[in-house]
Amino acid sequence: MTDEAMTGATERESAGQVGETSPTMTAEELGRALADLRRQRGLSGEALGQMIGVSQAKISKIERGVLRPSPVDVKRIVVALDAPSELISELMAQANERPAAGGRSPAPARGVGNQQDFFVEEGRATLIRVFEPVAVPALMQISEYSRRLVNAFHTVESGDHRPHWAGTAATVSLRARRQERLYDTTKTFEFVLMESVLGNMYVTPGYMLAQVDRIEQVSRLENVTVRIVPLGAPLLLPPAHGFTLFDDELVLVESLDGAVRQDNARAEFYVSFFEAYAEIATADLAETLDRYKHHYAELAMPRPD
Repeated sequence: MTDEAMTGATERESAGQVGETSPTMTAEELGRALADLRRQRGLSGEALGQMIGVSQAKISKIERGVLRPSPVDVKRIVVALDAPSELISELMAQANERPAAGGRSPAPARGVGNQQDFFVEEGRATLIRVFEPVAVPALMQISEYSRRLVNAFHTVESGDHRPHWAGTAATVSLRARRQERLYDTTKTFEFVLMESVLGNMYVTPGYMLAQVDRIEQVSRLENVTVRIVPLGAPLLLPPAHGFTLFDDELVLVESLDGAVRQDNARAEFYVSFFEAYAEIATADLAETLDRYKHHYAELAMPRPD
């Protein structure tokens, strides 16, 4: 950050005015502040883009003021650059400011390739609770399962997933990095899955067999609990979508089109929902997983002509 920008931010922090009375930065000023912070860390725009899962071109547009970053963009950048918490609050507040009259508010983060929000929060939290009614959670997906889901998104969105293969590879790679945290015993993971997750076949039977086995392997980790709500169980409030809870304080919800919504105020509700479904779920997975393994093994067997 420039000396002037750093001085101004420091003065506002010492005055207790961070995020309250700070004058609104223009897109150019906000971009310069982010660019200066990046240079202080000795990173290129390309390296920063790789860290947060966006293109170097987008980083360049943000830093030149061509594109005003959304609060999600700013959060990814400043967290990746290990900025002081006060400066994070200041720049986040600036990103939340509405543009001048006639402008448009930044669009929410979207696209299944956008996993950075989850990556950041999983790094911070010590208790991660995941509810999933439809698909295997990203933290337990095998790479082919992830790839098929991401390609399917692009096929629906643009009619052809092939032009997006580089982005798909980056998304699958980031999900693999997220999964490394399952082996961090300072963190606790709790999963509640509807049994329909096991029956929804997004990949071929052979891959589904490997996917069910992966769920079993994850469930054996000492800091991980996996529960499954069996088919036919009396349900409570309809499980309309999946969500992830971080330390019972923050909820991330990924919509059908990949938009990621954060919710702090309703975290208590989601905790209650999670606990209610955990009560009707079982942690004794052997019979259920074996049944699906046999099912997919039979489907994967070659058929006589």
